[in-house]
Amino acid sequence: MKIKLLLVLLVAQIGFSQERSCAATEKMEELSNNPRMKAIYDSHKRLFETEFERLSNEIPNGTYRRVTLRIPVAVHFPSASATLTESEKQCLRNLAQNQVDILNADFNATNSDLSIWTGSTGAFFPGVNTGALDVSFEIANGNHPASTGLANGDLAVTFRQAFGGGPNGDWDPDWAGYLNLVVKNLSGGTLGYAYLGSSPADGAAVFINSSAFGSGAGCTGFVPGAPYNLGRTLTHELGHYLNLNHIWGDATCGNDGVADTPQHNTSNGGCPAISHLSTCSGTPRELTMNYMDYTNDSCMYMLTQGQATRMQAHLNVIASSFNQDTLLSNGDFDKNSFVIYPNPNKGSFNIQFSEIVNDYSIQIFDHSGRIVFENKYSGNSSLSQEMNLSATAAGVYFVTIKSDDFITTKKVLVQ
Repeated sequence: MKIKLLLVLLVAQIGFSQERSCAATEKMEELSNNPRMKAIYDSHKRLFETEFERLSNEIPNGTYRRVTLRIPVAVHFPSASATLTESEKQCLRNLAQNQVDILNADFNATNSDLSIWTGSTGAFFPGVNTGALDVSFEIANGNHPASTGLANGDLAVTFRQAFGGGPNGDWDPDWAGYLNLVVKNLSGGTLGYAYLGSSPADGAAVFINSSAFGSGAGCTGFVPGAPYNLGRTLTHELGHYLNLNHIWGDATCGNDGVADTPQHNTSNGGCPAISHLSTCSGTPRELTMNYMDYTNDSCMYMLTQGQATRMQAHLNVIASSFNQDTLLSNGDFDKNSFVIYPNPNKGSFNIQFSEIVNDYSIQIFDHSGRIVFENKYSGNSSLSQEMNLSATAAGVYFVTIKSDDFITTKKVLVQ
């Protein structure tokens, strides 16, 4: 009996301590041997390098103004059961939305666990600021490929439909224009992969293991498993899609192409202590809470400003390839939209409207619901409003703008 118990404990320990497995490096090696895929990648790489240099030189601190980019998402479950009931399909649609919500929080730096950085760990990394994009990942709901059988108004979530047919079988030209997420059982313990610097024009996709998609209870056959059960595998792999390397540069003390990430000697699994140091020159403290390391989902919660700039450069190259016609709207999106930049910031920021709003009010709340700022603006003729919260404590705040036509709230992070 004791022997059996020891075996059970040993197996459980091995399963829990197993490090995250990402196949992006292997897939890039395969790509280099595929002439067509490599030619497409090299073309995008040249455009990216020019844009990245421009952003890095012209706007070195990453506080450039960005207009929210709506990104149409399609989620595919090719290995779903052939006997799915309608309620099981709806469960998978809900799981897909859950994962998309996680992406929106992580890439816009509005995830609640970012407070760990502002509350404690950020102080250990002087000169490193958290980064954010201004994107809206949305499951597409219109003008889908005819072959899918989806009608206008249907969410772009497919069941048992094969995805592939492009070069190497991993791209699907029928789904060009979407950010494709393919959820299926991956071999060899791989949690996910994406090709570095992908483009929706080619029908590229991010592949995620069925056991690492979304969070919560999951659905039959698609249950997120600890310690990779908070949706961060997709955050990591989408970072590759947007041209981020692993933080250790896939080499001993390698270069990840970002200036503000401390040098790592290799990947980190589990949840390392904040005292963990690199063996590289200068023994810098390693940024193990970064999405591009291999740590557990609960222990990764940030991107740097330099990483955000790198992703923004790639998005600037591929943005026009996202098919906006797949996103049906009630017409209120543009009117109600505003951008907060820079975000995160030191207390001074701008609110940039997508169109002029003549009369409106602004209320800013802290995490407890206390109003820290309130003002009304009448006869406004500007698209921008400067704000200053420099006298407030660091933390997450909620900016609510009200007019006669709409009420919209967004988060802002003050460091």
